[in-house]
Amino acid sequence: MSYSVDTIDLSMRSPENGRRLTANIYYVDGVTDATGATRPLSIGQLVMAICLERAAKLESDIISLMNTMNNTTATLEALSEIETKIVDWAGSQTSTATYNLSSHTISSGQYKGKTYKDFLTMSDVGLSLPGNQVVIWGTPSSSQLSYDEFISRLEAKMDEKNSFSQQKMIELQSLTAKRDQSYDMISNILKSFNTVLIGNVNNM
Repeated sequence: MSYSVDTIDLSMRSPENGRRLTANIYYVDGVTDATGATRPLSIGQLVMAICLERAAKLESDIISLMNTMNNTTATLEALSEIETKIVDWAGSQTSTATYNLSSHTISSGQYKGKTYKDFLTMSDVGLSLPGNQVVIWGTPSSSQLSYDEFISRLEAKMDEKNSFSQQKMIELQSLTAKRDQSYDMISNILKSFNTVLIGNVNNM
């Protein structure tokens, strides 16, 4: 927000020293009157305009941050579901077995209208084509992972997302507090305007 200041002569003199009285008026880009002309503002109105712009910017940042947090929550839920399916699969095996992530869980698994690969890529767990297999009770090749190693890497990914989510929650609390401060200041200015107006009416 950019603004300019102008000084006007009030055509009055100070009763104390006889000096001519002046006052500052402010102009803010985009703040106009009914005719479209830039509207002169008092210092109180200027502060209120600045606070309103700040609050609007903070509201936008809060919405963006909440969307990020919602996406992170969805990813955590999907990763948890992937882990549950792999654990259930491993528990049903009675001998050495491999589970192909690219053709099963990651590609075909669904979570809230998306496939699991939208939440977890092969590189997230250290796998690369053409293997993409988790091996239980067997010795994995160079393109495979042992079951324990896969679960360990998957949980590390979940911990990373949890940490990110906690960090964003702190940011959200900070932004919300700043937004509330802006609205409180606007409320206090409006109360001051009202007090002055009532005082002027009572003096008439």
